Amino acid sequence: MNKFEGKLKMYKHLENIRNKLWSEDGKSRVSVMVGAGFSLNAEKLDESLESMSLWSDLKSKIAEELKHINISEETDVLSLAQIYEEEYGRTNLDELIKQAIPDQNYEPGELHRSLLRLPWADVYTTNYDTLLERTLPYVYERSYQLIYDINDIPSSVSPRIIKLHGSFPSKRPFIFTKKDYDTYEQKFTPFVNMVQQSIMETTFVLIGFSGNDPNFEKWTKWVRDNLGEHMPKIYMLAYNEQKNESLLRERNITLIDFKDVYKETENKDVYKEMFKDIFDFLSYKDRKDKKEWSYKPFPYSSVNEHTISAHHFQINPAYHLK
Repeated sequence: MNKFEGKLKMYKHLENIRNKLWSEDGKSRVSVMVGAGFSLNAEKLDESLESMSLWSDLKSKIAEELKHINISEETDVLSLAQIYEEEYGRTNLDELIKQAIPDQNYEPGELHRSLLRLPWADVYTTNYDTLLERTLPYVYERSYQLIYDINDIPSSVSPRIIKLHGSFPSKRPFIFTKKDYDTYEQKFTPFVNMVQQSIMETTFVLIGFSGNDPNFEKWTKWVRDNLGEHMPKIYMLAYNEQKNESLLRERNITLIDFKDVYKETENKDVYKEMFKDIFDFLSYKDRKDKKEWSYKPFPYSSVNEHTISAHHFQINPAYHLK
Protein backbone atom coordinates (compact mmCIF):
# COMPACT_ATOMS: atom_id res chain seq x y z
CA MET A 1 0.00 0.00 0.00
CA ASN A 2 1.33 3.44 -0.94
CA LYS A 3 1.56 5.43 2.29
CA PHE A 4 2.86 8.55 0.62
CA GLU A 5 0.48 9.54 -2.17
CA GLY A 6 -1.94 12.14 -0.90
CA LYS A 7 -0.04 12.61 2.39
CA LEU A 8 3.51 13.56 1.41
CA LYS A 9 3.76 17.13 0.16
CA MET A 10 6.83 16.29 -1.94
CA TYR A 11 5.37 13.05 -3.31
CA LYS A 12 6.06 13.91 -6.96
CA HIS A 13 9.75 14.41 -6.16
CA LEU A 14 9.93 11.01 -4.43
CA GLU A 15 8.20 9.45 -7.43
CA ASN A 16 10.75 11.12 -9.69
CA ILE A 17 13.59 9.50 -7.72
CA ARG A 18 11.94 6.10 -8.16
CA ASN A 19 11.48 6.62 -11.90
CA LYS A 20 15.16 7.44 -12.31
CA LEU A 21 16.22 4.43 -10.26
CA TRP A 22 14.33 2.21 -12.72
CA SER A 23 15.03 3.89 -16.06
CA GLU A 24 13.67 2.09 -19.11
CA ASP A 25 17.18 1.41 -20.46
CA GLY A 26 18.02 -0.46 -17.24
CA LYS A 27 20.64 2.08 -16.14
CA SER A 28 20.11 3.67 -12.73
CA ARG A 29 20.42 7.43 -12.63
CA VAL A 30 20.36 7.90 -8.85
CA SER A 31 23.29 7.98 -6.40
CA VAL A 32 23.02 8.08 -2.61
CA MET A 33 25.19 9.45 0.20
CA VAL A 34 24.70 7.78 3.59
CA GLY A 35 25.28 9.69 6.83
CA ALA A 36 25.79 8.74 10.47
CA GLY A 37 22.08 8.82 11.31
CA PHE A 38 21.42 5.76 9.17
CA SER A 39 23.81 3.65 11.26
CA LEU A 40 21.32 3.91 14.14
CA ASN A 41 19.18 1.41 12.22
CA ALA A 42 21.73 -1.34 12.89
CA GLU A 43 20.97 -4.17 15.32
CA LYS A 44 22.82 -4.01 18.64
CA LEU A 45 24.18 -7.43 19.61
CA ASP A 46 23.24 -6.94 23.26
CA GLU A 47 21.49 -4.09 25.07
CA SER A 48 24.22 -4.03 27.72
CA LEU A 49 26.80 -2.93 25.13
CA GLU A 50 27.78 0.67 24.42
CA SER A 51 25.65 2.54 21.88
CA MET A 52 26.76 4.56 18.88
CA SER A 53 27.35 8.25 19.47
CA LEU A 54 25.83 11.07 17.44
CA TRP A 55 27.71 14.30 16.65
CA SER A 56 26.32 15.91 19.81
CA ASP A 57 27.54 12.95 21.88
CA LEU A 58 31.00 13.15 20.32
CA LYS A 59 31.18 16.83 21.12
CA SER A 60 30.31 16.13 24.77
CA LYS A 61 32.91 13.35 25.05
CA ILE A 62 35.68 15.54 23.64
CA ALA A 63 34.68 18.55 25.75
CA GLU A 64 34.85 16.38 28.87
CA GLU A 65 38.45 15.44 28.02
CA LEU A 66 39.31 19.12 27.51
CA LYS A 67 37.57 20.58 30.56
CA HIS A 68 40.97 21.69 31.94
CA ILE A 69 41.22 24.09 28.98
CA ASN A 70 39.15 27.25 28.79
CA ILE A 71 37.03 26.61 25.68
CA SER A 72 33.87 28.43 24.67
CA GLU A 73 30.66 26.38 24.65
CA GLU A 74 30.07 27.72 21.14
CA THR A 75 33.14 25.90 19.80
CA ASP A 76 32.04 23.42 17.14
CA VAL A 77 32.90 19.73 17.24
CA LEU A 78 35.51 19.90 14.45
CA SER A 79 37.44 22.66 16.25
CA LEU A 80 37.19 20.70 19.52
CA ALA A 81 38.62 17.65 17.76
CA GLN A 82 41.48 19.79 16.45
CA ILE A 83 42.28 21.01 19.98
CA TYR A 84 42.06 17.42 21.29
CA GLU A 85 44.55 16.21 18.65
CA GLU A 86 46.98 19.01 19.52
CA GLU A 87 46.64 18.18 23.23
CA TYR A 88 46.73 14.36 23.16
CA GLY A 89 47.91 13.33 19.68
CA ARG A 90 46.24 11.74 16.68
CA THR A 91 46.44 8.16 17.93
CA ASN A 92 44.43 9.03 21.04
CA LEU A 93 41.87 10.89 18.92
CA ASP A 94 41.45 7.85 16.67
CA GLU A 95 40.90 5.65 19.73
CA LEU A 96 38.32 8.08 21.11
CA ILE A 97 36.41 7.89 17.79
CA LYS A 98 36.49 4.08 17.85
CA GLN A 99 35.20 3.98 21.42
CA ALA A 100 32.45 6.48 20.64
CA ILE A 101 31.35 4.48 17.58
CA PRO A 102 31.63 0.83 18.74
CA ASP A 103 31.23 -0.80 15.33
CA GLN A 104 31.77 -4.29 16.77
CA ASN A 105 28.67 -3.97 18.99
CA TYR A 106 26.34 -3.91 15.99
CA GLU A 107 25.26 -6.01 13.04
CA PRO A 108 23.67 -4.60 9.87
CA GLY A 109 19.89 -4.58 10.10
CA GLU A 110 17.23 -5.35 7.53
CA LEU A 111 17.19 -1.70 6.51
CA HIS A 112 20.85 -1.92 5.47
CA ARG A 113 19.96 -4.86 3.24
CA SER A 114 16.95 -3.03 1.80
CA LEU A 115 19.12 0.01 1.09
CA LEU A 116 21.78 -1.92 -0.84
CA ARG A 117 19.25 -3.98 -2.81
CA LEU A 118 18.14 -0.81 -4.57
CA PRO A 119 19.85 -0.16 -7.93
CA TRP A 120 21.90 2.88 -6.95
CA ALA A 121 24.46 4.07 -9.49
CA ASP A 122 26.91 4.49 -6.59
CA VAL A 123 26.74 4.60 -2.78
CA TYR A 124 28.84 7.18 -0.93
CA THR A 125 29.25 7.28 2.83
CA THR A 126 30.99 9.54 5.33
CA ASN A 127 30.63 6.86 8.05
CA TYR A 128 33.63 5.14 9.60
CA ASP A 129 31.68 2.02 10.63
CA THR A 130 31.67 -1.13 8.48
CA LEU A 131 27.92 -1.77 8.47
CA LEU A 132 27.52 -1.30 4.71
CA GLU A 133 30.43 -3.60 3.90
CA ARG A 134 29.13 -6.27 6.26
CA THR A 135 25.75 -6.11 4.56
CA LEU A 136 27.11 -7.26 1.20
CA PRO A 137 27.02 -11.06 1.85
CA TYR A 138 23.24 -10.72 2.32
CA VAL A 139 22.67 -8.80 -0.93
CA TYR A 140 22.54 -11.05 -4.01
CA GLU A 141 20.80 -8.56 -6.29
CA ARG A 142 23.77 -6.19 -6.61
CA SER A 143 27.54 -6.57 -6.82
CA TYR A 144 29.24 -3.57 -5.20
CA GLN A 145 32.92 -2.73 -5.42
CA LEU A 146 34.41 -1.22 -2.24
CA ILE A 147 36.50 1.93 -2.55
CA TYR A 148 38.54 2.85 0.52
CA ASP A 149 41.30 4.87 -1.10
CA ILE A 150 41.64 7.33 -3.99
CA ASN A 151 44.08 4.86 -5.59
CA ASP A 152 41.21 2.37 -5.95
CA ILE A 153 39.24 4.71 -8.22
CA PRO A 154 40.90 4.28 -11.67
CA SER A 155 40.13 0.56 -12.00
CA SER A 156 36.69 0.71 -10.41
CA VAL A 157 33.26 0.34 -12.01
CA SER A 158 29.77 1.11 -10.75
CA PRO A 159 28.04 0.23 -8.55
CA ARG A 160 30.52 1.12 -5.84
CA ILE A 161 30.49 1.81 -2.09
CA ILE A 162 32.88 4.72 -1.57
CA LYS A 163 34.17 5.38 1.96
CA LEU A 164 34.91 9.10 1.79
CA HIS A 165 36.19 9.71 5.33
CA GLY A 166 38.17 6.60 6.20
CA SER A 167 36.97 3.31 7.63
CA PHE A 168 37.39 1.13 10.70
CA PRO A 169 39.54 -0.53 11.72
CA SER A 170 42.56 1.09 10.04
CA LYS A 171 41.73 2.90 6.80
CA ARG A 172 43.07 6.24 7.96
CA PRO A 173 42.88 9.13 8.32
CA PHE A 174 39.45 9.27 9.93
CA ILE A 175 38.36 12.69 8.67
CA PHE A 176 37.33 14.45 11.86
CA THR A 177 39.30 17.57 12.79
CA LYS A 178 38.97 21.09 11.44
CA LYS A 179 42.32 20.71 9.69
CA ASP A 180 41.15 17.43 8.10
CA TYR A 181 38.20 19.24 6.55
CA ASP A 182 40.19 22.34 5.61
CA THR A 183 42.70 20.27 3.63
CA TYR A 184 40.32 17.60 2.29
CA GLU A 185 39.73 19.19 -1.11
CA GLN A 186 43.46 19.24 -1.82
CA LYS A 187 44.38 15.85 -0.33
CA PHE A 188 41.38 13.94 -1.62
CA THR A 189 40.57 15.76 -4.84
CA PRO A 190 39.57 12.53 -6.69
CA PHE A 191 36.84 11.86 -4.08
CA VAL A 192 35.51 15.41 -4.37
CA ASN A 193 35.53 15.06 -8.17
CA MET A 194 33.66 11.73 -7.97
CA VAL A 195 30.89 13.23 -5.87
CA GLN A 196 30.64 16.26 -8.15
CA GLN A 197 30.43 14.03 -11.22
CA SER A 198 27.68 11.94 -9.62
CA ILE A 199 25.74 15.09 -8.74
CA MET A 200 26.05 16.29 -12.35
CA GLU A 201 25.19 12.95 -13.98
CA THR A 202 22.65 11.42 -11.59
CA THR A 203 19.95 12.43 -9.15
CA PHE A 204 21.77 12.70 -5.83
CA VAL A 205 20.03 11.66 -2.60
CA LEU A 206 21.13 12.19 1.02
CA ILE A 207 19.94 9.92 3.83
CA GLY A 208 20.99 9.78 7.49
CA PHE A 209 21.98 13.46 7.60
CA SER A 210 20.56 16.38 9.52
CA GLY A 211 20.69 20.03 8.52
CA ASN A 212 23.46 20.78 11.05
CA ASP A 213 25.59 17.67 10.38
CA PRO A 214 29.22 18.85 9.80
CA ASN A 215 29.68 16.31 6.99
CA PHE A 216 26.58 17.56 5.24
CA GLU A 217 27.65 21.20 5.63
CA LYS A 218 31.16 20.62 4.31
CA TRP A 219 30.24 18.42 1.35
CA THR A 220 27.50 20.69 0.09
CA LYS A 221 29.86 23.66 0.41
CA TRP A 222 32.65 21.96 -1.56
CA VAL A 223 30.28 20.98 -4.33
CA ARG A 224 28.58 24.38 -4.41
CA ASP A 225 31.92 26.20 -4.51
CA ASN A 226 33.03 24.16 -7.51
CA LEU A 227 29.81 23.87 -9.50
CA GLY A 228 28.29 27.25 -8.61
CA GLU A 229 25.05 28.05 -10.42
CA HIS A 230 25.37 24.85 -12.46
CA MET A 231 24.88 22.68 -9.37
CA PRO A 232 21.80 20.47 -9.86
CA LYS A 233 19.35 20.01 -7.02
CA ILE A 234 20.15 17.43 -4.36
CA TYR A 235 17.43 15.63 -2.40
CA MET A 236 17.52 15.06 1.35
CA LEU A 237 15.19 12.37 2.73
CA ALA A 238 14.64 13.26 6.39
CA TYR A 239 12.26 13.46 9.31
CA ASN A 240 11.37 16.70 11.11
CA GLU A 241 13.98 18.89 9.39
CA GLN A 242 11.53 21.59 8.26
CA LYS A 243 13.19 24.05 10.65
CA ASN A 244 16.24 23.92 8.35
CA GLU A 245 14.30 24.11 5.08
CA SER A 246 15.27 27.69 4.18
CA LEU A 247 18.95 26.97 4.89
CA LEU A 248 18.75 23.83 2.76
CA ARG A 249 17.11 25.73 -0.06
CA GLU A 250 19.99 28.23 -0.07
CA ARG A 251 22.32 25.27 -0.61
CA ASN A 252 20.17 23.95 -3.48
CA ILE A 253 18.96 21.03 -1.35
CA THR A 254 15.38 19.89 -1.85
CA LEU A 255 14.02 18.57 1.44
CA ILE A 256 11.57 15.67 1.40
CA ASP A 257 10.36 15.68 5.00
CA PHE A 258 8.33 12.64 6.06
CA LYS A 259 6.93 14.34 9.17
CA ASP A 260 3.87 14.86 6.93
CA VAL A 261 3.26 11.11 7.04
CA TYR A 262 4.49 9.88 10.42
CA LYS A 263 3.78 11.03 13.91
CA GLU A 264 6.37 10.23 16.57
CA THR A 265 5.14 8.12 19.51
CA GLU A 266 6.82 6.40 22.42
CA ASN A 267 5.80 2.98 21.13
CA LYS A 268 7.54 2.89 17.77
CA ASP A 269 10.74 3.85 16.01
CA VAL A 270 9.60 6.42 13.47
CA TYR A 271 12.87 6.34 11.55
CA LYS A 272 12.84 2.57 11.04
CA GLU A 273 9.23 2.61 9.92
CA MET A 274 9.92 5.54 7.61
CA PHE A 275 12.96 3.98 5.93
CA LYS A 276 11.21 0.63 5.57
CA ASP A 277 8.35 2.31 3.71
CA ILE A 278 10.69 4.47 1.61
CA PHE A 279 12.76 1.51 0.45
CA ASP A 280 9.63 -0.50 -0.25
CA PHE A 281 8.28 2.39 -2.35
CA LEU A 282 11.55 2.73 -4.26
CA SER A 283 11.86 -1.01 -4.88
CA TYR A 284 9.80 -1.02 -8.08
CA LYS A 285 8.90 1.60 -10.62
CA ASP A 286 5.51 0.04 -11.35
CA ARG A 287 4.09 -1.37 -8.14
CA LYS A 288 1.44 -4.03 -8.62
CA ASP A 289 -0.94 -5.46 -6.07
CA LYS A 290 0.19 -9.05 -5.49
CA LYS A 291 -3.47 -10.15 -5.68
CA GLU A 292 -3.67 -8.99 -9.29
CA TRP A 293 -1.87 -12.01 -10.72
CA SER A 294 -1.19 -12.46 -13.52
CA TYR A 295 -0.11 -9.02 -14.65
CA LYS A 296 0.23 -9.83 -18.36
CA PRO A 297 -2.09 -11.62 -20.78
CA PHE A 298 -1.72 -15.39 -21.01
CA PRO A 299 0.92 -16.05 -23.71
CA TYR A 300 -1.18 -18.61 -25.58
CA SER A 301 -3.41 -15.87 -26.99
CA SER A 302 -4.87 -18.08 -29.69
CA VAL A 303 -6.08 -20.60 -27.13
CA ASN A 304 -9.15 -20.05 -25.00
CA GLU A 305 -7.58 -20.16 -21.52
CA HIS A 306 -10.77 -21.59 -20.06
CA THR A 307 -10.59 -24.66 -22.34
CA ILE A 308 -6.92 -25.52 -21.92
CA SER A 309 -6.69 -29.21 -21.19
CA ALA A 310 -3.96 -31.75 -20.62
CA HIS A 311 -3.62 -32.65 -24.31
CA HIS A 312 -2.13 -29.22 -25.03
CA PHE A 313 0.88 -30.22 -22.93
CA GLN A 314 1.38 -33.82 -24.16
CA ILE A 315 4.92 -34.55 -25.30
CA ASN A 316 5.30 -35.52 -28.93
CA PRO A 317 6.90 -38.97 -29.07
CA ALA A 318 9.10 -37.72 -31.90
CA TYR A 319 11.02 -35.65 -29.34
CA HIS A 320 11.81 -38.61 -27.07
CA LEU A 321 15.50 -39.24 -26.58
CA LYS A 322 16.76 -42.52 -28.00
